[in-house]
Amino acid sequence: MLALDYLRRSRRITPEIEVKAIEYINVGYQRLLTFEVAGGGFDWYGKAPANIVLSGYAVLEFSDMARVYDIDTRIIDRTRAWLFAQQKPDGSWPMPPQTSWSWTGLSGDYVVTSYVAWCLAESGYKGAELDRACTWLRDHLDEAKDSYAVAIAMNALVIADPKGKETEILLADLEKRKIESDDRRMAYWTQDGKTAFYAQGDSAHIETTALITNGLLKGGFSPNTVNHALAYLAQKKHANGTWGTTSATILALRAILHGMGGIEQKATTTVTFGLNDAERKVSIDPDQADVLQLVTFRDGQRELARPGSNDISIAAQGETACMAQVVGRAWIPWKDVPSDGKKALDIRIDYDRTLLTKDDVLTATVTMTYNGTTPTFMICADLGIPPAFVVDDSAFEKMVKEKSLDRFSMTSRQITLYFGTVQPGQVVTFSYQLRAKYPVKAKTPKSSAYEYYAPDRRGEAEPIEIEVTEK
Repeated sequence: MLALDYLRRSRRITPEIEVKAIEYINVGYQRLLTFEVAGGGFDWYGKAPANIVLSGYAVLEFSDMARVYDIDTRIIDRTRAWLFAQQKPDGSWPMPPQTSWSWTGLSGDYVVTSYVAWCLAESGYKGAELDRACTWLRDHLDEAKDSYAVAIAMNALVIADPKGKETEILLADLEKRKIESDDRRMAYWTQDGKTAFYAQGDSAHIETTALITNGLLKGGFSPNTVNHALAYLAQKKHANGTWGTTSATILALRAILHGMGGIEQKATTTVTFGLNDAERKVSIDPDQADVLQLVTFRDGQRELARPGSNDISIAAQGETACMAQVVGRAWIPWKDVPSDGKKALDIRIDYDRTLLTKDDVLTATVTMTYNGTTPTFMICADLGIPPAFVVDDSAFEKMVKEKSLDRFSMTSRQITLYFGTVQPGQVVTFSYQLRAKYPVKAKTPKSSAYEYYAPDRRGEAEPIEIEVTEK
């Protein structure tokens, strides 16, 4: 949705791209509808009881979707009505019960109320329910303890009352919390605790910075800080084009999209990229200043980067506000993978044998250990499927039935498992079977376990070589 909005605004969309984007949005729209709870609201898996924070996010997501795609807007009305029924007389929304999918560890009712109020305001809603929520937020400013809580409240109030005294208080608080890079070209905010979607560490910092940037842009505040924060978000983008978690990516895109009306480029700029002795030039016209340009250093299938150190240069002729990101990829032997000490998660996969014949059944045993110091609320395990094998999913269906696993999905190359609450020191062990379809000799694909909302907290299993013979 945000990508399609960006392409339309930048006038770089083609009919082919638009058709493909709308196709993806349609699939996502139909998928999202399955998470609505009978009686109103949304839940992680569409099961009662509905979740207040997730329902607020649904209002915002469907409202965003309605800007670029024709949806049945009654779902927005239904979800708003459900949220209003959960609102307390004083205007706040309560912290959900402390279940495996609660928001334990956040700043209580303040974050929940701020989040729902922001979703309603950002979606364009104006009504008594939002007014009461904003009044409650103003009266309870002292409950905004961390940067994330302040950021969410600021986003709600900057839309409802951008010139209000309380909005100015929150902005001043955030200015004091701001961290600048040594060269003062980047600015960001950190979050010690979890966000509304469990992010912590780097992912939480990105979410918090993106939210604050979004609010500053909405209110027209601190343009210099906005530019520095956008530079931080650009620098934090991963090589695959995302910002790690789904929530961090969406919030970063939202901030960047709102920041598209920044410094205007008035003439053609030529940018020269250098890698060792190779050179690439790109000319950027004013009407293409906000369009991503991708430059690769490759001669056919041959990579021009060399082993060891490489010299990289970027030079621009002309005035431009464009930002650049350099991405490199390398493969190293497993034995040379650096160890960072004890990881938050360990995963190991043991196979009952590594030499078998066609149609034999292979048993894999997974051992996953969570080494964190506090409970975590969503661990994913991505299990690579060896080439030429087909998986028997009955073991995973049994785990779901026994409630030791929340959910699983499979493709031809990977099994993804979703675990709910996992306690510190907890060890999860299970086995599943695979059948060899035809002869092959190959190493097993990468398997990993990670916290869904903090994907940098992860562990990976060592690949194993497996051989399948004809007889």
